[in-house]
Amino acid sequence: MINILLIGLGGMGKVHYKNIAELDNARIVATVGKGDSDKEFASIVGLPFYESVEDALKEHKEITVADITTPTFLHKDYAIKALNLALDVIIEKPLALSEKDARDIFDAARMNSKNVYAAHVLRYTKEYSYLIDAVKDGRFGSVVDATFSRMSTRPAWSADSWLFDKEKSGLIPFDLHIHDLDIIVASFGTPEKTETSVHLKGGMHYRFKYDFSGFSVYAEAAWLDSPIPFSATYRVIFENAVLLYDGMSLTLYEKNKGRKDIDITYDKVISTGINVPPTGWYYSELKEILSLIENNRESNVKYSEILSVIKMLEVL
Repeated sequence: MINILLIGLGGMGKVHYKNIAELDNARIVATVGKGDSDKEFASIVGLPFYESVEDALKEHKEITVADITTPTFLHKDYAIKALNLALDVIIEKPLALSEKDARDIFDAARMNSKNVYAAHVLRYTKEYSYLIDAVKDGRFGSVVDATFSRMSTRPAWSADSWLFDKEKSGLIPFDLHIHDLDIIVASFGTPEKTETSVHLKGGMHYRFKYDFSGFSVYAEAAWLDSPIPFSATYRVIFENAVLLYDGMSLTLYEKNKGRKDIDITYDKVISTGINVPPTGWYYSELKEILSLIENNRESNVKYSEILSVIKMLEVL
């Protein structure tokens, strides 16, 4: 049994709590948080609550993993503290707001012979894993063009509105677009050139263009003032196929073969409590990460790719 210290009990902390509760090989044994709302949640779910990692570990020496779901600007300090206390660390995306801070976290992991697992959830989903594999093995020929979109209503639910402070959240590039950029880098590598534009009417809307040898990738991400539902989609055109994810289904249109619906159903679908609909994404992610920890294996999201993504986002 993997014994976990959950650090941060806001929206993503609750998501992690719900999904870990469904696993047979792991349990949350204590929590660390700040403020009355964190303390109240811990009380509701019957978990011990502490205001510091040190206090939690004094009473729960069985803990071997810290799961960090705090606001982004707190990630580095909590991660390094946990690593120095000999815990493996799961960190909700983004790992950090600067390449330097990310490197400091990885350095602390190396010095303590522990592992860091960045919770880049799309890497663990059927919808996006299929795309990465298709690009890597070339089954549909070379990539011609790709478009990604990630849209949300303005996240007014963030505690103390920290998401709207660039120094604390990195805004849309680090909150929303990081998901798609992570998949872009995992699929196509590091782009040769990037272009970005921002529009502030009706919300905050970013457009991105990433140039690769022989093709370009376009993306958009927005917090809109309109009460639109959350959506995440992509379309990739290959030489011999089009792969289309519309947010609900994944469809392949292959040359001379017609249409094929790709199975993206999940055995477990769990409500999130945030603006993301019920999904199997987080369960799949945490199940895989905790399996890696159980078998003392490193993260399957390469440190070099995490650093590459953060470096590109940092200048936006």
